[in-house]
Amino acid sequence: MLRYLLSACLCVPAALGATAEPADRLPQPDYESRPGDPPWLARAVQFHGHLGPWVVAGARFGMAGLRAVGAKGYFDIEVTCEGPFAQPPRACFLDGLQVATGATLGKRALHWVQAERITVRFRNTKTGRTATLRPAPALVGLLGSLKMERLDAAKPATGQKAAHGELESVARRIASMPEQDVVTTETGT
Repeated sequence: MLRYLLSACLCVPAALGATAEPADRLPQPDYESRPGDPPWLARAVQFHGHLGPWVVAGARFGMAGLRAVGAKGYFDIEVTCEGPFAQPPRACFLDGLQVATGATLGKRALHWVQAERITVRFRNTKTGRTATLRPAPALVGLLGSLKMERLDAAKPATGQKAAHGELESVARRIASMPEQDVVTTETGT
């Protein structure tokens, strides 16, 4: 009898046309991968929620910074980021840094300081090796060409498909740019 009741209860959602979603699932980002997208792009979007130029720029900085200091990420890296990141869309840069380095605000391995210009300092906490990264002129030009009104209008929930598609196109362009067009790197000790 108990088996019959359990099977009847489990079939009710399907019979009503509802699909049961597991309670322990991650949120679903607003992203459709395309051929040519680098594998890391899906991870950045899963963390951030959608594909945008600033999160991709932050991820590119993070990956370049890890290489520059010879760090693996998560627990051997400390990142200090200066920049105009008080609010989105520019603040999305910080999400890109977090996902690409594993240095997070929660672990206190990512520090942010408000500034007019972007400067990101990386330190390998095991070796002491440091590097300072700044945006390359090509990236500055590309991000500077984006109008803030278009960025605000393109939030996925607003349904502004054309502007949103344009921003995704710019994000994919940043993802595929040669590293020297994204960052300039000064290594320390």
